[in-house]
Amino acid sequence: MTEQERAASLPELLRFFAPLAVTWMLMMFTHTIISAGLARTSNPTIATAAYAIALSFGDIFEAPLVMIRQTGIAFITGRESFQTVRQVTLVTIAVFMVIVSAIAYIPPLTRFTFQNILGVTDDLYTAAVLGFRVTMFFPLVSGLRSLYQSVILVNRRTIYISLGVIVRVIFVALVVYGLVRTGLVPGVLVGAIAIVGAVLAEAIPAYHFGSRLLQPDTGTPIAKQTVWRFYLPLIASSLFVTMGKPFINAGLTRMPQATVSLAAFSVASSLAGILISPSHNIHQLTMVFGRSRQNLPLVRKFAISFSLLTTGLLLLVSFSPLGTWILTGLINIPQEMLAPTQLALSVLTCFPLLIGWLEYNTGILLLNQATGIISLGKTLNLLGTIAFVLLLASRLPGPIAAPLAQVVGLGCEGLVLQVGMRYLGTGKSRSRPARQLGA
Repeated sequence: MTEQERAASLPELLRFFAPLAVTWMLMMFTHTIISAGLARTSNPTIATAAYAIALSFGDIFEAPLVMIRQTGIAFITGRESFQTVRQVTLVTIAVFMVIVSAIAYIPPLTRFTFQNILGVTDDLYTAAVLGFRVTMFFPLVSGLRSLYQSVILVNRRTIYISLGVIVRVIFVALVVYGLVRTGLVPGVLVGAIAIVGAVLAEAIPAYHFGSRLLQPDTGTPIAKQTVWRFYLPLIASSLFVTMGKPFINAGLTRMPQATVSLAAFSVASSLAGILISPSHNIHQLTMVFGRSRQNLPLVRKFAISFSLLTTGLLLLVSFSPLGTWILTGLINIPQEMLAPTQLALSVLTCFPLLIGWLEYNTGILLLNQATGIISLGKTLNLLGTIAFVLLLASRLPGPIAAPLAQVVGLGCEGLVLQVGMRYLGTGKSRSRPARQLGA
């Protein structure tokens, strides 16, 4: 019996998950550092709103490369299979870099994208485009990061990923402090340079550790076509889900007090994300430990318990003086943004349970290589978000409408995944046990 086939214990789950949870919390903490830096620029509301647009639009083109992490977990078993996944990664990076370069530097296409599609107002247009000309490098840096992180995850050496994020936090703190203090660049570039550099700061340690974990393959070589069949639906699904936030932002730009709403939603998302983000690793926990059927009940209980704990902590931050102190004292947001940001935080308390449910089901479906169902779920997520923004968002204040649109989208996705699992009978993993990569 291999290590991945035997029964796991709660301490083993914690040893795997805890570094990932801390990693993601630190990762999201860098977003809060950036928010604090933007709040200290000469025009904080404009800088924060323009950064939110550049970040969410850049995220669309980063998302397919983040899926390389799941693809690597599914297929990498040694050097030869790594090279196959690496070739797929490089092709994907090249395609998306061509697309973002065209959007960023062909003026008619730039104006059409930002003003006609995203609805960016004249006062934000120049800053938003300037920010995107930095966040357009997300596919390159994120693809390399995800590729080598997948090797680390297959080997269960999650502490190496945590070390990379510590480097990220230090980098962001130094860059934000330096750029704000010197005033060398416009406010939006403080955030854009810091966030792209942050991903690069993670990618370098991931390459260092991941490349040293690779060992010769011991099984049948994996065809490139097999990897593409698994990966292409993930590209589609990731594009669908990340299109939701730019669409929400586009809706906010057409509402009263658009700039304040955009900035408040951005700050609330980054603050709540510190507590919500660990839940995004539950699918990786499920993929690694769920290969053995007897581990699934323990993994499921862990997912539920962790989601409840996170919900309680987020309620504390959202509805107590602690949240006000963090927003006004630590982040130092302008007074005009305080009430809208608190409204957005109150809706975001729904996220941990929804995401825990989604991530557990996603892990099971990935183990069964049912990426088509995942893609369908992401599609319904986007359609639900769009329907809410078009039909109901205008009846609500912007800071409530934005996160509520995300809740509706996540709910639609969750229902699709749940129905898909029942249809396939995937309450327990039927996937082949993965071979371990090296020492």
